[in-house]
Amino acid sequence: MYKNIKKFGALLLSLLLVIGVSSQIPSKAFAEEKAEAVVGNEDANAEEGTSLEPIEQAEIQYEVNKNLSEEQIRERFDQINSSYELQEPFSEEDTEFVRAYAASTASGDTSEDEDTEINNGIQALSTKFGNSNSQSFSKTRTAMGVTVKFTGTVYVKIGLVNNSYRGNLKAVITSGGSKINSLKLAVTNTAYGLVGGGGTKVGLVYNDQKTSSTKTKTTWSMDQTVKYTGVAVVYTYTDAYVQVATKSGTFNQYAF
Repeated sequence: MYKNIKKFGALLLSLLLVIGVSSQIPSKAFAEEKAEAVVGNEDANAEEGTSLEPIEQAEIQYEVNKNLSEEQIRERFDQINSSYELQEPFSEEDTEFVRAYAASTASGDTSEDEDTEINNGIQALSTKFGNSNSQSFSKTRTAMGVTVKFTGTVYVKIGLVNNSYRGNLKAVITSGGSKINSLKLAVTNTAYGLVGGGGTKVGLVYNDQKTSSTKTKTTWSMDQTVKYTGVAVVYTYTDAYVQVATKSGTFNQYAF
């Protein structure tokens, strides 16, 4: 009798643990409900005067964000992206920078399909790509006795919950090949969404990259797509680069 009670107690405890754990696992439906709630909060915030809409560079108030060169913009993105944890609200000046220089998903056409491609969803530096969710590039740079030609296309797709980015990239060493130690290609993506109490602040919801490298080739290609979940992404910043390691040092060439 005692053994049966003991077994029943253990079974009941296991059942309670399973119920408790499963209740903490967010379902896709729950994520979609949260996204819709956050979007609703954004509309409410706009009515209260706490706007998260994109702004023109002429509207910038903080000196740290004014009159930046392309290199300074990239450095400012890097500084912001490395200064915060995921879901941590940005300061007012950093929020202003993102609103001015990152791509707003609000400008795109939306539908009931959560995987709707958002126009202007790709943004690198201060260049707006209009109603496009992809951008091609061709760059050449000579440094440390090496010349690299970097070409390709970068894509981004933002949905209600499911998002993705892709880099179809190629690097060719056109001179100085004997000085090469390695080549690394990368496509990077940072997504900014609504965080904080009530979803009233902008913060990082995703920040990562996909890379491919070689130590034996002077021509290298990659075509990689990364999928990730990010609820109610408001702004995105996507770029790509080739990193050239030579016998005398390393340099990067960015796509944008």
